[in-house]
Amino acid sequence: MTTRNVPIAIIGNTNQFLKPVTQRLTEAGFEIIEVEEKEHDTISIIMFLSGRQSAKPSSRLLEKIHAGKQKIKQLIVIHDEKTGNNTAEKMGFQAMMEASNTTIEIAIHGHFISNTTLASYGDKLALHLLRYLTHPPIQELEKRVIYLNETETIGVVGLGYVGLPVAIGFSEKHSVIGFDVDETKIAKLRRGIDPSEQFSEEILTKSQIDFTTDAQKLRNCSFIIVAVPTPISESKQPDFSYLNSASQLIGENLTQDTVVVYESTVYPGATEEICLPLLEKASNFKAGEDFFIGYSPERINPGDKEHTFKTIPKVVAGQSIYVTELLQHLYQSVIKANVYKASSIKVAEAAKVVENTQRDINIAFMNELSHIFNHLEVPTEDVLEAAGTKWNFLPFKPGLVGGHCIGVDPYYLIHKSRLAGYEPNLLTVAREVNESMVDHVINTVMKKIIEHQFSFEDLKITILGATFKENIGDMRNSKALTILDKLLHLGLSVQLCDPYIESSTLKDMYGISNTPFTELEKADIVIIAVPHKIFDWKKLHNILKEQSIVMDIKSAVHSKQIPVNTVHWQL
Repeated sequence: MTTRNVPIAIIGNTNQFLKPVTQRLTEAGFEIIEVEEKEHDTISIIMFLSGRQSAKPSSRLLEKIHAGKQKIKQLIVIHDEKTGNNTAEKMGFQAMMEASNTTIEIAIHGHFISNTTLASYGDKLALHLLRYLTHPPIQELEKRVIYLNETETIGVVGLGYVGLPVAIGFSEKHSVIGFDVDETKIAKLRRGIDPSEQFSEEILTKSQIDFTTDAQKLRNCSFIIVAVPTPISESKQPDFSYLNSASQLIGENLTQDTVVVYESTVYPGATEEICLPLLEKASNFKAGEDFFIGYSPERINPGDKEHTFKTIPKVVAGQSIYVTELLQHLYQSVIKANVYKASSIKVAEAAKVVENTQRDINIAFMNELSHIFNHLEVPTEDVLEAAGTKWNFLPFKPGLVGGHCIGVDPYYLIHKSRLAGYEPNLLTVAREVNESMVDHVINTVMKKIIEHQFSFEDLKITILGATFKENIGDMRNSKALTILDKLLHLGLSVQLCDPYIESSTLKDMYGISNTPFTELEKADIVIIAVPHKIFDWKKLHNILKEQSIVMDIKSAVHSKQIPVNTVHWQL
């Protein structure tokens, strides 16, 4: 692989692409030189054969080549379609070709250049040049035709909470093929129905995404973005089953020069150690020669209208500087926020898992504090409010930690750390603290029942909220549902209200109905597990008995809204 230590001489200083190409290559770390100014044993040469006048190598350069004093790592000859084939031979550069390890002849086809599009097309051409500078062809001569004004076709594999926003975002400027193995989901998306309830029918229809279960359509894609789940097993080990299946399927439908970008959260090294070999085996291609891989960790926050795919800063990394630059160019075409180029795929993978592990640790600290202050009979919420007056205090709160990110990602880092021979004690204990909060809530319920001498026969418990977090219908790894399940197994009478969950779903899973707020029976204990904004706390008294307990897990209700004779318990 050619390194950036080999300087590049550009011949053809009147070409319109010279400035944007030089800028992009310089930013990528290449040294651009004038052949006449400085002696170099080995150089690469980019020659433009279009412009206001024909580009010609200097007589001094030719003399050095004939004398065997100038080694050429690569010769890249660029011409437009009007110049015709075999340009290098016709223009008398046979000596340069013979002196070069490899020669790439690129014909630019079908472009229309104006002042407004020059920089954009020049940037695209520079990316093509990066491809050959960092991944030179095996054969001595390669000829390619490139289409600078051709829009890219993007494939997105996995159309859930992450993949669908990605597909919608890219559809504004690119053709998008949205693939999922779930036929029911694809049928709904085609009808303008988003199963995850993130996008309206109008947005889905306007996107004109080709929603499909036909994997062969991925063969038409220049980029394939993988956004499938990476959960954990019952034993808290990484579950790569979805990622393995997706990689196998993509490999079977991979075409040359395609870039496969993984967005699924994994531990550092997984993309190259697990996914890449599957792609190579299924496609019979070689990564870095026939196709390329990259990683761009997802940062989608379901239910968040402010931080979206377009406004959240993006991290990208590729197996080479070419792929990294290509991904930066691709994502920046649709993202308003900054696109950060990580130094390697492993760094990008690690950054993602650290983002959520950091939150897990901080929440565990808050949960630990809630235990301490409960024993000291000090209100945790008041303590955090007072501590929060300092400018650098981090505003975390105690609570349940579920979902597909914070409660899952740390196990990926813990697993990889143990494989490397290091026991990550802090991460492990933080996970144990947060996982214990469900049992803490259950134990508190039982203590309150005994303290207040509630009759088990007449006892009624209400749970408000059952998704993994507020204001969305995502039930993945919901700790509120775990609380529900444990209370039901204890033989207690429990009713649940969550406007974001279909009643049939709850009925199938737990055998109880999803009761509307206005139809809830008055309860002895109300557990506010997930405080959706739709809940009206002013009407809380309507669902409470005269002497009740409100277990406010996230301190969502102000004490003034708690009825008289009602105990207000908080973490």
